[in-house]
Amino acid sequence: KRDEYDDGPQCKDIFSKFILINDLVKSSKIFELSFPIKKDQTEVAFPIYQSTKRDAMFTDDPSCKRLLTVTVQSPNVELGTDRELLVKMDFSSTIVLFEAVEVTSGQSAQADIQFVG
Repeated sequence: KRDEYDDGPQCKDIFSKFILINDLVKSSKIFELSFPIKKDQTEVAFPIYQSTKRDAMFTDDPSCKRLLTVTVQSPNVELGTDRELLVKMDFSSTIVLFEAVEVTSGQSAQADIQFVG
């Protein structure tokens, strides 16, 4: 389960966790994570999953379910891997706001997420 990036191989299908089941989250909490980009990549897709297990490690775990995919454009390939991709999840409402931003260009994509049991 590896993907090749310009600075070497990285694991793929990792279940990156913003919050865990039964964790309390302040309504003003915004989580942020940065993600790598390939030097010639012009868009990045962020699949959003939920899991019924606290210890899920990969998105192909039977407990994981894909909710949606959000794609952000990253058109300025001249910068190569010097582009920052920032993902935010905002829990300040009853619906979670997901935003992916390619910081250099300002391109962004957003989605509202309704987590279900």
